Amino acid sequence: MELGALVCTAKSPDCGVCPVSGQCAWRLAGKPAHDGPPRRGQTYAGTDRQVRGKLLAVLRDADEPVPQAALDAVWHEPVQRARALDGLVADGLVEPLENGLYRLPAA
Repeated sequence: MELGALVCTAKSPDCGVCPVSGQCAWRLAGKPAHDGPPRRGQTYAGTDRQVRGKLLAVLRDADEPVPQAALDAVWHEPVQRARALDGLVADGLVEPLENGLYRLPAA
């Protein structure tokens, strides 16, 4: 059961339908307000998601297959760039071709 996703959500907990409401420490403590630091959202800058987006943008803008060097130019960190490109290939979003060329899969 996905209790935290469906019943006991942070913004609107539904204690009336919760199967463990009787043992809930938060409810038994009087439903106190959160007193810890605010939850930080994930930053976008510098993430693999950003790199994947940059690689896909190059491929989307190209009229023909793109050489590896064009993809290398969009991100300075080679290990992260290679990981992002490998992930795109594994996900079927990028198609590697002969001679180090890449393209979006044919529709």
